[in-house]
Amino acid sequence: MENKSFTWEEMSVKSEGSNLYIEGYGAVYGNVDSYKDIVQAGAFDAFLASEEAKRVKFCYCHSMREVVGKVEEMKSDERGLWFRVKISNTTLGKDVATLIEDGALTEFSIGYKTEDSIYKDDGVRVLTKLSLYEISVVSRAANPKATLTGTERKDEQMEEKKTAIVEMSYTQLKAELEELEGRKAEILACMSARVLEKVNINNLN
Repeated sequence: MENKSFTWEEMSVKSEGSNLYIEGYGAVYGNVDSYKDIVQAGAFDAFLASEEAKRVKFCYCHSMREVVGKVEEMKSDERGLWFRVKISNTTLGKDVATLIEDGALTEFSIGYKTEDSIYKDDGVRVLTKLSLYEISVVSRAANPKATLTGTERKDEQMEEKKTAIVEMSYTQLKAELEELEGRKAEILACMSARVLEKVNINNLN
């Protein structure tokens, strides 16, 4: 497995919450990096169409034992390989999320395999077909062209609370309606008894 590093040029936190979501480019097409490699546009297309794409991990410093989040989406566009990851609320995940938001970790790297490539006359290697294993947050990287396009906190616990409140409100409303139905039957029975009582009194008179 080969590694290729990239630098986040910009970073913004859109909102606070329980999970940090990161969007950015794991590879940028057409740029000669410090390894004298160029990732050709579409180099990941075959891989992204395969089942292996579902196995890509988001790790800390290329350690497959230290997965810090879930890759929720990947796609290839005119710029490069775009991805979106959700940082998990594990101890390591929270530490990494804090370091990212504080600006202490600003770079990342990909672990990949070169399936096919060609060399140009100037010695630059053009990577024409690649498979991806993982995307990692790292302390030091190389390629200044890949950028982090945004970070966002999503408060999933709040969403769960809202759902729970709606469900609880529905349950309470249903119980109250059932109670009203029961009281309605009692009231009707009481009214019927009173009517019968008046009828009996009138008959006696």
